Amino acid sequence: MSPTLQFVPVHTPEALATVATLAHEIWYEFYVPLIGRTQVDYMVGKFQNAAAMQSQIDQGYEYFLVQQTDTDGKAREIGYCAVQEQAGGALFLSKFYLLKSTRGSGTGRKCMEFIEGLARRRRLSLLWLTVNKGNPSVQAYQRLGFRIAADLVMDIGGGFVMDDYRMEKTLTALPGERA
Repeated sequence: MSPTLQFVPVHTPEALATVATLAHEIWYEFYVPLIGRTQVDYMVGKFQNAAAMQSQIDQGYEYFLVQQTDTDGKAREIGYCAVQEQAGGALFLSKFYLLKSTRGSGTGRKCMEFIEGLARRRRLSLLWLTVNKGNPSVQAYQRLGFRIAADLVMDIGGGFVMDDYRMEKTLTALPGERA
């Protein structure tokens, strides 16, 4: 039996605290080499904490804990994602982060299948996200059918900018789905 994934909606303070703990671990491990510790300190403190996430939920974002159940039947949290449905038939993938130990194993692809399925069930036609231009995930998103739609440089305060790509994927109805 191979590991299975569950996507658990985040609705409680305890679940938000778990997401914030994962965010801290993932951001310091992955992003310090990419954007530096000072900017990671700022971004985790401003955007990747339970209060900021609750504020986003209050604004219509949906958070999901990614749980993996291993062959021994034990479930553990391995990441999280957040989406926001937008006007014009789009789903914005605001956050998508996995623990280092799960990267490169196909887990990210399975997570994207969940996110795309969510968009398709809602009859949305576009999935989009932003990603740091130096992030190796750019190539992974391209392999998953995303294209670079725009260069974005956004002032996020504190003397920092996010130097990102906006990446988009058009979602067409699958065979057997109603348009």
